[in-house]
Amino acid sequence: MKKYILVLIALAFIGGIQAQKLNASLSYARFYNPELGSYVETYLSVEAAGVKFVAVEDGKYQAKVNLLLMFKKGDSIVDYSKTQLSSPISEDTLNLNYSFIDQQRFFLPKGNYTMEIEFSDASNAIDPSTASIDINLDFNTEKIQISDVEFLSSYNKSKDWKINTKNGYDMVPHVSTFYGETEKSITFYAEIYQTLKVLGADAKYLLSVYVANASDMVLVNDLIIRKKVEAQEVNVILSQFDISKLASGNYYLVIEIRDKENKVLDANKSFFQLSNSDVQFDQDLLSQISAEQSFINNFPEDSLNALILSVFPIAEPMERSFIKNSLKDASEQQKRKFLIYFWSKRDELNPKLAWQKYQLEVIKVQKSFANSYEAGYATDRGRVYLQYGPPNTISDQEFESGGGRHEGSVPYQIWHYYVIANQSDGKFVFYNPHLVPNGYTVLHSNVVGEISNPHWQGYLHRNQLESLDAPENDRYPGRSGELYNNPR
Repeated sequence: MKKYILVLIALAFIGGIQAQKLNASLSYARFYNPELGSYVETYLSVEAAGVKFVAVEDGKYQAKVNLLLMFKKGDSIVDYSKTQLSSPISEDTLNLNYSFIDQQRFFLPKGNYTMEIEFSDASNAIDPSTASIDINLDFNTEKIQISDVEFLSSYNKSKDWKINTKNGYDMVPHVSTFYGETEKSITFYAEIYQTLKVLGADAKYLLSVYVANASDMVLVNDLIIRKKVEAQEVNVILSQFDISKLASGNYYLVIEIRDKENKVLDANKSFFQLSNSDVQFDQDLLSQISAEQSFINNFPEDSLNALILSVFPIAEPMERSFIKNSLKDASEQQKRKFLIYFWSKRDELNPKLAWQKYQLEVIKVQKSFANSYEAGYATDRGRVYLQYGPPNTISDQEFESGGGRHEGSVPYQIWHYYVIANQSDGKFVFYNPHLVPNGYTVLHSNVVGEISNPHWQGYLHRNQLESLDAPENDRYPGRSGELYNNPR
């Protein structure tokens, strides 16, 4: 679980850093070299459209970004690099629909570090953007471990060593964990260590790589690799999944190693998000369903839309596609068959019982979160409650008084989950900026796949929207920060 948390922290960090118009994404991955030891690779992707291009020669233009990376233990700098990243030379500054990438490696002893980043547009006189994150290097030469996953935009065989070369391949990182409409495959690289030492010569183990829904960890049937692998000092995973038929949603790429007794030796999962509007719910599935003698037939026609909309928080990506794209034009019979399909999938033997249990939760959120214009399940708090369950603690602040930068907040709530979606210490901040009864909307969350707004405190304190800077970590000042940092 410790390893998972570290990966999730890294993925939350990938969300991007912005300074004025300079848009960049930064991620990292941890690897181990049997001869040289553990190291961290950093990947910085800068959007060309957000950087100032200046004339260089013959009517051509180029942009530059200053980058400072430091690895610290306490106040001591263990390693650092100060570089200037140059964009490709361009003849047209109006067509800048691309990003340019910096990749670096830092070999570091085992231990805990803080990575600090400072970068700025070299041709634009603005203050540098800064951020930091804690990194744990804990590779153990006595146990089997999996490296972090590096998502790739492309790779090619290489004869010469470069900074992006690993195991005979030049790799171009896919820095963001978001895959857009035009991206039809996901390519990934990882390494497995110490199987030869732990399992012995000629030993084999079972490697499984698959894609699972982030909400419930249900496997996506077609996206799975299972094979027996011979133990080596370092085993390499370099593969690709076709995601062209995968519906929009949040997913994990999961790697598992099992021995011959089917015991999990190590596992790793990496979050990614997909937007794919081409994939729709297969309505042929509905034509195969018999609606005879189903409890769904007892529902009046005018209740069917609400019954379907209410399951959106727990629906799988393909089912959400039907709700978002097909419900409006669906016939009464198609709506009934969708509900039969949905609840039979949850409990094939007793779908009515599955519906009844969920309906009790829908009634709870209706009583607690509904307002004059939204049903309880359609509100942000209702959706979070139904999707993840009740929080462990709720800090409810109708109004917050105080002096200085934190004076005059709007009503807000902070929800805390000890464990949520296989992540520890999950938090949601809801606020009510228009003071509508029960009119709370989600403002920020540290849960993977949810909206992340590091400047959320500025929106609580309406007279300070422009002056509150995001902290360099997930710790915030003031009363709202106290409730967020130490939920109770």
